Amino acid sequence: MNEYPKYRYPEIPGIENRVWPTRKIKRMPKIVPVDLRDGNQAFATPMDVETKLKYFEMLVRIGFREIEVGFPAASSEEYNFIRRLIDEKRIPEEVRIVVFTAAKEPLIERTVQAIAGIQRAVVHCYVAASDLHREFVFHKTTDELIELAVNGTKMVVNALKRNNLYEKCAYEFSPEEFSDSDPGLIVKLAEEIRKAWGRSGKENFIFNLPATVERRPPNQFADLIELFTRNYSGLPETTLSIHTHNDQGCAVAAAELAVLAGAERIEGTLGGHGERTGNMDIVTFALNMTARGIETGLDFHHLPEIVAFIEQVSGIRTDPRHPYTGELVFTAFSGTHQDAIRKGLAQRKAVSDYFHQGWKMPYLLLDPADIGRGYEGLVRINSQSGKGGVAYVLESVYGISLPGAMQPVVAKAVQTEAERRGGELVPEEVHRIFLEHFVQVSGPFEIEVARIRRPSQEDSKMTEVELNVRTHSGDLHTVSASAPGPIEAAVNALRTVPRMPDFQLESYSEHALGNGAGATAVAFIGLRFSDDASLVFGVGMDGNVNLAAVAGIASALNRKSIMEREKR
Repeated sequence: MNEYPKYRYPEIPGIENRVWPTRKIKRMPKIVPVDLRDGNQAFATPMDVETKLKYFEMLVRIGFREIEVGFPAASSEEYNFIRRLIDEKRIPEEVRIVVFTAAKEPLIERTVQAIAGIQRAVVHCYVAASDLHREFVFHKTTDELIELAVNGTKMVVNALKRNNLYEKCAYEFSPEEFSDSDPGLIVKLAEEIRKAWGRSGKENFIFNLPATVERRPPNQFADLIELFTRNYSGLPETTLSIHTHNDQGCAVAAAELAVLAGAERIEGTLGGHGERTGNMDIVTFALNMTARGIETGLDFHHLPEIVAFIEQVSGIRTDPRHPYTGELVFTAFSGTHQDAIRKGLAQRKAVSDYFHQGWKMPYLLLDPADIGRGYEGLVRINSQSGKGGVAYVLESVYGISLPGAMQPVVAKAVQTEAERRGGELVPEEVHRIFLEHFVQVSGPFEIEVARIRRPSQEDSKMTEVELNVRTHSGDLHTVSASAPGPIEAAVNALRTVPRMPDFQLESYSEHALGNGAGATAVAFIGLRFSDDASLVFGVGMDGNVNLAAVAGIASALNRKSIMEREKR
């Protein structure tokens, strides 16, 4: 019987008085996308040359200035892609490409051939350094492993010198599975490889520490990075880079903490594509920095188009809840969330003045406009939605601003429909429910304004309104009354209609839909009836504000009749 536990908690790195938890990220590290190599190799159908060219151009437009473009010795397609970048002068002067190779002479030779004629590049070589690999994959001692890595580095130097590229190229080395390796071995490896490379300067030598498989929590990864910085003597001449994977779902967290611990350069992919659970998602990392007020130098104002392209070439749909890139990440279904978002957006300047920052909104970490998203999808309606959500949809999409007292009533009608349907209601359906239940309400009263006259015949200070009212019995009644204003006069006239229920006009508000001469008036009416304490609301729409108000009264009267019929 096996006496060992199947899994063990990773041994805590031996570090005292760690500093990284006290630090704050103040500037953006260099971000290097590896989509064209590490991400691409994990696709069921890797990209062809033409697609990779389009992808490279997209990365340049976003603002990346160092881009890993492939493993040229892996296939003719990889090789040909890199040759086209160089031969067709597709690499902007400010962009440096990275090519990837294992520490084997034939692969190194092919890699250097692939970049012949380039003005500047990075050659990236790797050797797995963990005890798991050293003992059971390579069957080598520690010294033999260091010798393997150093010899690989010397092969790169010699190949570059033979092709007159040594002075034009930088060198990157990755001890694969760094986070599962002996920290002392990694420091020794870095010292020897830096010597073997021979060119000084941070731009010329990159030492990359990969969590090839995420086996540790992010805080331990940061401890290992800080341990390395304490013990490695070549830090002033080295760009310290990291590469995290997402096996435990913490790749972004590990990268952020690694930056606090001293990392200056980060590798990852857009959307986090890569082997198994993928690489660190560059989009999430970069937009996290944006949300904290750090200038990234990367442009994600067209993020929906970027996501669509990545989905197309990868064949993998973005999860709707994926941070920043998912369809639903700015969407609220909960009524309380919707109400808070609506109120926050309505007071943007006051919120900004209070917190002394341009954007701070309930439930919205980032302004959707910063990544090419609109506000129309912020609130979506289902049976869990409340008055704030319904009010937001009607206002943001259709320009209809519901009075506060009316919002719960409209929300109830929408919620009833959502419960009956058992799914989400799109804005068009919310608008239809509003019109059917509050505007276009059929019932026992059809009211037509025959005449509005001011001054009235009886009093020059009064307005006279004449109405034609057809009741459910088919009788037509022509009634008139005077009052200081036309709405009050219309109410007085309606009270003289036979069998008209006793009511009072308790609330009235209106606003315009649209601008100029073609604007439509929307009138919100609240009637209180003698047999019921609650308000009954109706809405009227017309080019004339007075006619809209009378239509709203008719809607409220008809709604009252429908409510009475439903009670019976």
